[in-house]
Amino acid sequence: MEKPVILVPTDFTTVGDNAVAHAALLSKILNAKIELLHVISKEKDISTAKSALELQVAKLEKEGISASSHVEIGTIFEDIGKVADRLKARLIIMGTHGVTGIQHVLGSKALKVITNSDVPFIVVQGAPLNVNGFKNIVIPVDFNQEVKQSIKYAWEIGKYFQAKIHILYVKEKDPFIAAKIERNIPYAQELLEENNVEYEITGIEKNDFTKDVLAFSKGINADLITIINNHENIFTYFGGSFEQSVIGNKFEIPVLVINQIASKSAYSFSIYFG
Repeated sequence: MEKPVILVPTDFTTVGDNAVAHAALLSKILNAKIELLHVISKEKDISTAKSALELQVAKLEKEGISASSHVEIGTIFEDIGKVADRLKARLIIMGTHGVTGIQHVLGSKALKVITNSDVPFIVVQGAPLNVNGFKNIVIPVDFNQEVKQSIKYAWEIGKYFQAKIHILYVKEKDPFIAAKIERNIPYAQELLEENNVEYEITGIEKNDFTKDVLAFSKGINADLITIINNHENIFTYFGGSFEQSVIGNKFEIPVLVINQIASKSAYSFSIYFG
């Protein structure tokens, strides 16, 4: 039986290496294979890229991890998604260069890369890997139906680390929106309680939700924030792109991003890795 695939685009920077380190931890726990990817724009760079990737593959194999590598000529906007489809990747772990370079991931726009694939992403920055994995996972909850899948994903990956799940929602004054948000809370409680998952639900006043999510996450030493990539969610109306701000958060907390397409599919970590 073939091992499930974790795809890791890398640019050979410290951030790219950190993505590989996160993938190495997950691959051991999930019994997955790591496929490294480097995208180049010129054919003359193939040899150099292949040599650099071979060194990383050799290092992973010394740790007992199954790994291989790929060099593609093109753009990361198209090729990461295409390679993920070709390899039937279950998860993509990718580095981004943070708030000052939120427009950049491996040199380009992070959210655009993510949106061009229906595979879930874990986006990391430069913060060192927590060797204990994802022990505290934060899920911002709004009124969208898709957030239920976000809760499921967080539980699925969190169970491998005996994680505590933190549900965070806005105390919305609009009764219509508040009712929609509140319908998602019982779903989370039922799922987590049925599976004996430790969790906590916190309501906060409507203010700057993006900043509040990040401050809360920092305060509990969160190892992962889980969001749906949905540009029409309520958080956008609180100012700016919620997704971009969370992905490039200044605390460098890793972010699990589930595309809206994927959230409507059968994707889940138990299906892929369980």
